Amino acid sequence: MTLSKNYIKRSFDLAAKTYSSFSELQNEIAKNLACIIEEKFFENVLEIGVGDGKLANLINFWYKNYIGIDLSPNMANFFKKNHPHKYCIVADAEKLPFRSNTFNLIISSSVFQWLTNPKESILKLTSLLKSNGNMFFSVFSKGTFWQMQEVSKITGFGSVLELKDKNFYESLGFDCKNKQYTIYYKSVKDFLHSHKKSGARYTNHTTLCAKSKFFEFCSTYEKLFSTKKGIEVTYIITFCKNH
Repeated sequence: MTLSKNYIKRSFDLAAKTYSSFSELQNEIAKNLACIIEEKFFENVLEIGVGDGKLANLINFWYKNYIGIDLSPNMANFFKKNHPHKYCIVADAEKLPFRSNTFNLIISSSVFQWLTNPKESILKLTSLLKSNGNMFFSVFSKGTFWQMQEVSKITGFGSVLELKDKNFYESLGFDCKNKQYTIYYKSVKDFLHSHKKSGARYTNHTTLCAKSKFFEFCSTYEKLFSTKKGIEVTYIITFCKNH
């Protein structure tokens, strides 16, 4: 399953007002990513998918020029309000208006899973780096939502975005480590609502099912993956840095 750029853009535009309240996991991921970025001076910095500015809030390095891009105009505006001294433009990460050999550092948190052509696009991004430039990113990887995937197979309701694994990013020339996060929600509906409000819709929007199918999905999920803590949801995050 793949999602169109227009759909992704619209999802995050609609979620801009609620994103900060429903993206605690993204904040935790950004914290972990910030910890592995070297604490030194980078003249020109590019951030891909700035969102509401979570990663920019956490950086421990120094810079001269900081440029952020986001596919969603509403998210870009949100970033500008939170970071008025940083430059931000609306742009597609797979069609960037920058020349090769421009940036000393490229960073991105929880974005690259949305790329249509990840291999080609990530390699193009590395070409934007100056000699000895650095690139750090985190990405949702294969194994995320494995519970949802199992329930979808059983019930025929919904689908899960196809995600790459750690080996894929290593094949592009990155040193990578996986980290698993497990979050517990009050109910399946609460889980789905939370993701909708964060803009991260991993299910196929074109799939139309009867309400009975949805209720079957919810009841099956709760039957198989309900714990004393709540409904279990697994996320696999890959943290990467170039050699």
